[in-house]
Amino acid sequence: MIDWTRAALIGALAGAVFWAVTVYVLIASDGAPAVWAAVAIAGIALLAAGVLLYRRGNSTESRCRGAALALAPLTGIVPVAVFSAAGLLVEVGASV
Repeated sequence: MIDWTRAALIGALAGAVFWAVTVYVLIASDGAPAVWAAVAIAGIALLAAGVLLYRRGNSTESRCRGAALALAPLTGIVPVAVFSAAGLLVEVGASV
């Protein structure tokens, strides 16, 4: 059994920190491709660590933390995808 309320709250807080740092780094680097790659790798690593901890957790608390880690990078993926697509469309439109 897992406390999904706790997992969602911890995941939302961790996701807020992850995406705040991500946005700051991307703005500071002017969206360099290497930074995008580093952010993607960090997000995938968080997701993988969370899934591993969730699946291998022996206690409710460790499974809750695993679910929270897995949820953290997913909390902001939709806004990032929307804004990235909008930015790409602006770049493509400006070059035509």
